Amino acid sequence: MEFALIGFVVGLLVGLTGIGGGALMTPVLLFLGIPIEKAIGTDLLYSFSVKSFSSALYKKGRSVDGTLIKLTSPSGILGVFFGYLLLKAGVVDRKVLTTILGATLFSVALLMILSSARRRFKTECLICERYCERFEEGNGKKAIIAVIAFLVGILVELTSIGSGTLLTFAIISVTNLKPNKIVGSDLITSLFLTGVASALHADLGNIDFVLASHLIPSGILGAAIGYQLSKKCSPEMLKSAISACVAVAALTVIFGKM
Repeated sequence: MEFALIGFVVGLLVGLTGIGGGALMTPVLLFLGIPIEKAIGTDLLYSFSVKSFSSALYKKGRSVDGTLIKLTSPSGILGVFFGYLLLKAGVVDRKVLTTILGATLFSVALLMILSSARRRFKTECLICERYCERFEEGNGKKAIIAVIAFLVGILVELTSIGSGTLLTFAIISVTNLKPNKIVGSDLITSLFLTGVASALHADLGNIDFVLASHLIPSGILGAAIGYQLSKKCSPEMLKSAISACVAVAALTVIFGKM
């Protein structure tokens, strides 16, 4: 019952605010004493399941850019496999993994706060005077974005976090594609990355399927209710509060006080 409630609350927040489940679920599981490898692997399966459902709700009216997806998905999946090889070879031990997780959580929290400020002041794009409808292959940013997606893929496999916030923020910062198309395209890429990453963690024995069976159904229910609530209220203040909580959780992870 405890884990079903946690799954519901995290799913509710995901549906209400659009914030990825990885930044929320993994710290909670760690606080409850779940080993970090199991927390990350189980969270990936949870995130993939809830994101698949919530993306179906949010996709109406949200456009995607096929060129961007073809650029970010293969390089991101390659990064996921690279992270998997690091874990399987034992290159990344528990201490290093904990540090990477804490640093990633803290970065995501800062980016969520910055993104909220950007929306408030209407300054999403850092490099452009106008937005374009399609990603322009000849704008000199393909290599940069491919490298970013590869690095994010590694982080997703190592921490379960980053396929949404980090990738979206990075691409918004280096291209003039419309933000709604970036968000829609990254949602598809995120599903690919979390799906592959969860399968690889299953191969490593890092998924607690009994725990996941408690988290996922209630998480999907929470996401559905959160989505309905999001249409009736503005979740910006809640997003800021969640960002602050994620930042505190990140510092707790980094300094080993869990």
